[in-house]
Order: sequence, then structure tokens, then C-alpha cells
Amino acid sequence: MSDIKELLDDIRKIRDGLVAQASPHFQSLTNIIYKWETKLVEQTPEYKLKMFEEREQKEREVLEEISRKARNL
Repeated sequence: MSDIKELLDDIRKIRDGLVAQASPHFQSLTNIIYKWETKLVEQTPEYKLKMFEEREQKEREVLEEISRKARNL
């Protein structure tokens, strides 16, 4: 993971140099940086736990709704 962070830092340096030149590639590099920063975040245990808890909550709500409808029949 530190290799990816190092690569992102290198890309940022190149991108920041392009700002001064008004290069059309600036946005492309920014998009690559965002994409990989997001992938790094998604690999953290905290993010995975949060996603699990959100999915579990949604499933609980669906089951409660089904149960409520079954009682009203």
C-alpha cells in the first residue's frame, strides 16, 4: 500500500507542474489520483466495517418491512 501512496505522490508532483503549463492532462492525472485514493480507503478495515454495518442495517430494515406487511395480511 505504501508503494501506491508513493506512486500517487509522484503523480501529484507531475500534475502540479502541469498546472503552471495549463496542460490538458491535468484533469486526467487528477482523476487517476482520486481513483486510487478511493481504492486505498476502500481497503481499510474501518471502511469495510462501515460498509458491512450499512448493509446489515439495510437488510434489517427490509426484514422489518416484510414482517410488518405479513402481520397486516
